[in-house]
Amino acid sequence: MFCNACGSPIPENARFCGKCGKPVLAPGPATTLPLRSRLTRHLPVLAMLWVVYSVLRLLGGVAVLFFGSAFSMYMPHMLTYGWPFGLAFFFPRLLIGVGVGLLVMGVVGIAAAWGLWQREGWARIALVVLGALSLLHFPLGTALGIYTFWVLLPNDAAAEYAGAPRPL
Repeated sequence: MFCNACGSPIPENARFCGKCGKPVLAPGPATTLPLRSRLTRHLPVLAMLWVVYSVLRLLGGVAVLFFGSAFSMYMPHMLTYGWPFGLAFFFPRLLIGVGVGLLVMGVVGIAAAWGLWQREGWARIALVVLGALSLLHFPLGTALGIYTFWVLLPNDAAAEYAGAPRPL
C-alpha cells in the first residue's frame, strides 16, 4: 500500500503515513466500470467507416460525372471517328447517370452515418439497407456491409440501439 499524498510505501494497517504524516484513506469498495455492449463499442467505428466509404463514393461520382460530361461534349467527334450512334449517344448519358447515382449514395451514406452517430431511429434501418446494397461492391463495400450487419442485426440490437445514450 502507498500513501495517497507522497507515494511512499506504508504498512497495510497504518492510519498515518510515516513519511509525511497525512492520514491514510481507507480503501473503499472496488469500483468497476460498467461494461459497454458490443453495439455501443462498435457504433462509432461503424459510423466513421460509413463516412469514409461515402466520401470515396462522392469522389468517384464526381470523377464519373466529369468523364460523362467530357464524353457528351465530344459526341459529334465520336460520331466522326466511327463510333456507332447508339454508343456515342447513350455512353455519356450512362456515365452521367452512374455519377449522379454515386453522388446520391454518398450523400445518403454520410447522412445515415451522422444519424447513427446521433442514435437516430431511422439511421439503423438506412444503414442496413445501404449495407445490403454495398455487398455488391467488392471488396470494400462487401466488408463494410458484413460489418454493418454484424453490428446492427443481432436479435437484441434494435432494443439496445433504441435505448443507447447519445454521444456528447
